[in-house]
Amino acid sequence: MKRILVILLSGSLFVLAGCSQSDTESTGSYAMIVVVNNKEYNGTEAQLDTSKQLGEEINKIIKKTKANEMPQGNNQSNYFPVGSKIYSVKGTEDYIIVKDKENKKWLLEKVMNRE
Repeated sequence: MKRILVILLSGSLFVLAGCSQSDTESTGSYAMIVVVNNKEYNGTEAQLDTSKQLGEEINKIIKKTKANEMPQGNNQSNYFPVGSKIYSVKGTEDYIIVKDKENKKWLLEKVMNRE
């Protein structure tokens, strides 16, 4: 009886482990990227607060790539849907704000060139 119980428990652990691995492989965790004026911006941990005020509308997302693909052209993103609005941040070129279709605002930071 103990042997059957051990076999059943072992089998269920393998099944559960296999399900959780395939689930993370399919969804993955990818950086939030937008390309604007030949500059790459990534999602950031910085908070969108009063020090980072919405500036002028720069453009809109015109193409959404797959989540695991790097956007190649201007006004492309691997995260935001087509039509999301891209805004400058008053007083700095280090950030942009993207307003998605639900009007939620996202702060993204410019990636500095690695030389």
